[in-house]
Amino acid sequence: MKISLLTRILCLVMALAFGVLAVACGETEDVSETASSATSQTESKEEEKFVLFSNLPDKNYGGRDFTVLVEGDYMNTYRSVELTVQAESYSGLNTAIQTRNDLITEKFGVNIVEERTAASGELLSTLRDNAVAGISLYDMAMPYMSDAATLALEGSLYDLNELEHIHLDQKYYDQGSVSDLSVAGKNYFVTGDLSLLSFACTHAIVFNKDVIKDNSMDDPYTLVENGEWTLDKMLEMSSKITGDTDGESGMSYTDTYGFLVNDNFILSMYIGAGQRLTTKDNNDEPIIAITGEGPARVYEKIYDLVTNVSATCQFSAASNSYYTSATAAGKNIWIAAIESIADKRALFRAIALIDIFDHGDYEGNFGVLPVPKYDAAQDNYYSRVSTVYATSVAIPFNAEDPEMSAIITDALMQASTDTTKNAYFQVIMTDRKVQDYDSEKMLDIIFNSRVYDLGSIYHWGGTNEADINSISGFMNAIAISGSNTFASSWQSIESAVQAKMDETIDAYLD
Repeated sequence: MKISLLTRILCLVMALAFGVLAVACGETEDVSETASSATSQTESKEEEKFVLFSNLPDKNYGGRDFTVLVEGDYMNTYRSVELTVQAESYSGLNTAIQTRNDLITEKFGVNIVEERTAASGELLSTLRDNAVAGISLYDMAMPYMSDAATLALEGSLYDLNELEHIHLDQKYYDQGSVSDLSVAGKNYFVTGDLSLLSFACTHAIVFNKDVIKDNSMDDPYTLVENGEWTLDKMLEMSSKITGDTDGESGMSYTDTYGFLVNDNFILSMYIGAGQRLTTKDNNDEPIIAITGEGPARVYEKIYDLVTNVSATCQFSAASNSYYTSATAAGKNIWIAAIESIADKRALFRAIALIDIFDHGDYEGNFGVLPVPKYDAAQDNYYSRVSTVYATSVAIPFNAEDPEMSAIITDALMQASTDTTKNAYFQVIMTDRKVQDYDSEKMLDIIFNSRVYDLGSIYHWGGTNEADINSISGFMNAIAISGSNTFASSWQSIESAVQAKMDETIDAYLD
C-alpha cells in the first residue's frame, strides 16, 4: 500500500518527537509516558493494517452488473473519468481504474458498468423519471452536488446513514463532505476517494516560480509553511509585478499582472479567509453565517485586493481590458491566462485544480498554493470545492438491491484510495509538470482542507452561483460591479435566503 505524503510526514514528526523525548528523559523516563507512546504506536500500526474490504460482508453476486449513472462526455472537462476505462484518459489512470475494478469483480462477483449522460440535466431527469415510474435501472449515481441536493429534497435518494454497509466514518470518505453536506443528521450524498471531480474542482492558486526568483521575492512555499501566506502578502507581492510591459499604451492581455482572478473565485477567497456562508446548529441544521462585523471586514480586504488594478486583473470580466483585448485578438481568455503564467507575464492565477492539466501543456515553471489566509492568526488554510461540477456519490431510493448498492459503493470508495486517487495525483505531479516536492506538500494541504458550503450547493435566494440574489452569488457580483455594497446587498436578499433555507430544512425533517 502506498502511504501518502502527509502520512509519511506525520510518521517522521512522531519519530523525531519520540527520539527527543527519550533523550530528554534518559533512564528516568516516566512509565506512563512510555505506555502512552507504545499505545500511540500500536494504534498507528493498527490503522496501517486495514485490509481492503475487511469491513464488508463476504458476498458474491455471480457476475451481476453494478450499473452507475455518471455525467458523460457532453461536459468535456467536467465529465466522469474515474469509473471505467476511457480511451482519451491518461494511461496511468486507466490502469488504476482497471486494477480497482478487477479487485471488486474478483471479490464480489460484480461487473462495474456505467451509463454516461449525453446532455445537461439528463442525470437529474433520468433519476426523477425512474423514481416516478418505479423503475430500478441504477445501483448508484454520481450527480453534480447541486443536482444531488435537488434529488435529496425530492426524496429520490437513500440517507446513506441508514445503509448498514456504508462506512461514512472511514477515511476513504472525505470527512469534510460527510460533516459539511449533512442536514439534520442525514447524508443523501457525499464524496470521497472515488470522485476525482471533487479533487479537480477544488480551488487553489498557481504561480510562476521564475517570476518569484527573478524579482527576489519571498518563497511562497515557505510563506505557506510558516502560516504567513495571507491576503495582505498576496497584495504586496502582486503590486510589485503588475505593469504596462508590452510596449503599447494601455493595459492588455499581453501586459504583466500580479494576480489574475476570475469572477467566481471571490467566494473561494472568502472561505479561504476562514469564513462560511453557513454553519450548523446543535441539530445539524444550517444557519446563516454572514452576520456581524467579521464577514464585512473580511470581504472588504478581499474586495480591496481584487479591485486594486495595480495588483490584480479580473480577467474574466467582460468589461476588463484583458478580456476585451484577448477576445479582439481571437484568444480564448482561459488559454490567455495560462499563457500569461507560462510566459512569466503573471505571478499568481486563481484556478480549480483541474486547470493544472491545461497548464501542463506549457513549459512554464509553475507551482501550486492554497488560497491565502485572512491573516497570520488564522488557524488553517481552507480550500473551497466549487460544487457546480463536483460529483458526489448517491444511491437512488428505488435501487433494486439496496444492500448490494451499499456494499459495492463502499468497496469502490475504499479500493480507489491506493489506485485511482494515487494515479490522479501522479498525473498531476508527473505528466502535468508539478514536479517539485514542495508542490506535493501544497497539494496535501489543499486536499486535506476542502470545504463544502451548503450555501454554494443550494444557492438559497437564487438559482445558481451566478445569480446576484443567491447567497452563493452576491459576493462575486459585488466584486465585478466596482462598488463594495456588501452590507446593503446582503440586507436586500437576507430574508429570501432565510426563507429558502427554512424550506430546505423542513424538507429534510419531513
